[in-house]
Amino acid sequence: MKKLWNLSQINRLYFSINLCLLILQIFVYTPAHSSGLVTQPASLKYQISSDGTKTFSFPSEVAANSKQVFIVDGGNHRIVVLDKQGKHLFSFGSHGNGKGQFNYPVGLFVTNKRVYVADSGNHRVQIFTIKGKYLNSFSLMHKGKPIRPVDLIVHSRTGNIIVSASETHNLMIFSPKGKLLDKWGTNGMNKGEFRYPATITELSDGRIAVVDVLNTRVQVFDSKGKVSMIVGGWGVLQGQLVRPKGVAVDKKNNFYISDSYLNLVQVFSETGDFISVLGERGKPYQMVTPVGMLVDNNQLYVVEMRAHRVSVYNLKKLK
Repeated sequence: MKKLWNLSQINRLYFSINLCLLILQIFVYTPAHSSGLVTQPASLKYQISSDGTKTFSFPSEVAANSKQVFIVDGGNHRIVVLDKQGKHLFSFGSHGNGKGQFNYPVGLFVTNKRVYVADSGNHRVQIFTIKGKYLNSFSLMHKGKPIRPVDLIVHSRTGNIIVSASETHNLMIFSPKGKLLDKWGTNGMNKGEFRYPATITELSDGRIAVVDVLNTRVQVFDSKGKVSMIVGGWGVLQGQLVRPKGVAVDKKNNFYISDSYLNLVQVFSETGDFISVLGERGKPYQMVTPVGMLVDNNQLYVVEMRAHRVSVYNLKKLK
């Protein structure tokens, strides 16, 4: 009997087919629609690429509390902390697998008291005080094998820690003390399934938005893991995505989604409808591998990974 293809082979075939269709779509359809691109201006306030002594190396995520902004500086195995004006305050972490050390961290979540870091290379979540003092950690495992966490949030209503695990194509739900409670999703393309889940954020109503990278969409779940809506879909036209990596929401639950292939940020309404692309006069702002993002006090922070910087924009009222 002929051996059936495994999921990895199917995923590679699916990607190859999509890539061919993407190239066709770029050359056939995009020029005809470029003049009709709906853009939304956002003035660039400042960019930060260094703490004054060390240049960022492949940063990936940004988060904030009421007073400070935190950046994952993954290539330097540390967390960089700024004030709300962009001034460097302090950094913590170094390369290693000891307590408080990191091995290519990717995601983080902060409150006014705690910092939670997805320490990807060490297959664990580490928890710190707001000043960077190590408190504790817990590991991610699947069938006896270590799993790399990508991003995480602490849910405001349940207190549970929700972690995206791209290797197992699911979300892992942990108690505040690090006990595994549940898993959402599996490898697939149907609603509620994932192909490499990444950035997570929480909406003001408690729902959870997750970037589903290879399925080119953002899935939104309720606090029990049921899908409530899907934002985006595959393509290169406005309102479509090729390689989404980051998602952020504003106070009105509008979605800001970064596309690391098209190098732009698109805005969708709370119902998932396309609003605009960040840009001016029909031309999008061309970023350099935009990944993690944050909306904070009408400012949009965009981590541009391969430019090794974070760009901060003043958002204008959406049309």
